[in-house]
Amino acid sequence: MSSLVENIQVAPRKGPKYSFFDVEVVRIIDATPNVKLFDLRVPDRPEYKFQAGQFIQIDFPIPSKVTRRSYSIATPPNGSNEFQLCVGRVPEGLATRYLFEDVRPGSILKGSEAIGRFVLPEVVEKEICFISTGVGIAPFRSMLLDGYERGIIKAPVSLFFGNRYETDILYRDDFEMLRKKHGLHFYPVLSRQQDWHGPQGHVHLHYKKHFHDCRPATFYLCGWRAMLDDARGHLTEMGYDRHDVKIELYD
Repeated sequence: MSSLVENIQVAPRKGPKYSFFDVEVVRIIDATPNVKLFDLRVPDRPEYKFQAGQFIQIDFPIPSKVTRRSYSIATPPNGSNEFQLCVGRVPEGLATRYLFEDVRPGSILKGSEAIGRFVLPEVVEKEICFISTGVGIAPFRSMLLDGYERGIIKAPVSLFFGNRYETDILYRDDFEMLRKKHGLHFYPVLSRQQDWHGPQGHVHLHYKKHFHDCRPATFYLCGWRAMLDDARGHLTEMGYDRHDVKIELYD
């Protein structure tokens, strides 16, 4: 393991075994051509308890192969037994193929207790920067909606959200609402849309500029390995250390 990786706090997605129970698919929303939102509920419980930023493991009944995947919960805790997952299609992925092609409202899956330490502190007193691409936005939506609703966010918050096209920006209305109501600094960055009047190019170009002074801040990163490798390298070069960076890896 390189020293660069050692200097980063990673929120693990693997841990002890958890009990699994029935999870019912309530509705399916086509968010983009390659992303679906799955509203789920735990029918045997009045409440599914979790912290904003945690994930759930789902077992899929795929013949001849035990298939288990982890998905961040995209909704904030609300005292009910319902929650939402945001799932992107993975080429040749067994689990996403099953979700996209075979699952319908009323389908029953097996889900675990909520897992993970990728959560906000009890009170946010230091500036926070969220960096994400694609469906990696899911835990940040949960954290932001929950944190502002409970009034625990006492410091500036920036969200840098990288996508290819404007139609790929998930949960845009929620983040625009938080920008207007709570002052969230929301930066949707597009890499391929030429007529976009907002930030363009790769997302790292913009958070590096925003935090060029290396002022005290905590960075939360979520997404695929390539993006995370780039981001943690940039942050290390900028002068931030392992206590400043928290990662949720989609692998």
